[in-house]
Amino acid sequence: MSMTHFINRDLRNRSFRKKNFALTNFRGADIRGCDFTGAILSGSDFSDVKAGLSMRQRICLGVLIVAILLFAGDVMARLFFNTIGQSPLDFQTPHVPLFYGLVNLTGIISAIAAFNLKTKLGRILTITTGVLVGAILGFGVGFFYPGLLSHIIFPPKRFIPSNQEWLNQILSSLDDQNTTIAIVFALLGAAIMLLFSRSRRRNTFKVGVSVLGAITSYVATFFWVTIANAFFGNQNSTLGIVFSVVAVIYLALTFVSINRIIYELQHAIGTSFRGAELTHTRFEYADLRNTDFSQAIGFSPYEIK
Repeated sequence: MSMTHFINRDLRNRSFRKKNFALTNFRGADIRGCDFTGAILSGSDFSDVKAGLSMRQRICLGVLIVAILLFAGDVMARLFFNTIGQSPLDFQTPHVPLFYGLVNLTGIISAIAAFNLKTKLGRILTITTGVLVGAILGFGVGFFYPGLLSHIIFPPKRFIPSNQEWLNQILSSLDDQNTTIAIVFALLGAAIMLLFSRSRRRNTFKVGVSVLGAITSYVATFFWVTIANAFFGNQNSTLGIVFSVVAVIYLALTFVSINRIIYELQHAIGTSFRGAELTHTRFEYADLRNTDFSQAIGFSPYEIK
């Protein structure tokens, strides 16, 4: 049987997922961003190929980080500054202690996950971090955004046409029931993150959770700094110092999470051979950085010359 040829071709971002390309010559091709998941590639030649992250994938990851920073930063800031004047032990407003409890817990879990990236514990804690932050963000969206949307669409003192009155009433009703809506959105946010953790977009999830973990740890740091300053202001230096130490610890956890962002970006998968049939496939002198060979059949990346 003769070989199909892709010699020295630019194949960036192509999908060969679950397709049969046995006995295919990819020698010297640019396969950055390609998806060979579950493909049959027995006897194919990938010598001298260039694999890894394509420019499109790098741009998408960059846009993802900026989007998360803007969105999560806005929600966290609204939650923080709305609750900062209230005691975290005031159970008459249960969302306040719950918010600070989840923020502090998530900061710790995110840091522990960063120290156990290649273990089962690390994977479980990464998913847990995503679920907890999803719940926090969902609560913030449900609590603040209906009112924000109402003010954007119908600014104060603006005349509301009769044909838009129904929309104004719906938004006003949602704003009046913001706590109930916030709880529903919290559950929805947690469920979305749990489902997202099981999707094929593992790069997106890992990088996204790393960024969210860093944001959460920073919010926890800011919280403890505020508490410490309050005690210093009340001439209670002892507790001020204690909470300052806690703030420094959370600042360190923030840097741990930031370091994980860098790690995930450096190790993000660009080319995937996950679960592919690679018996007698050749990869001599190939550049295989940021390439996934997990569950591949008949091949080990350690055999590469």
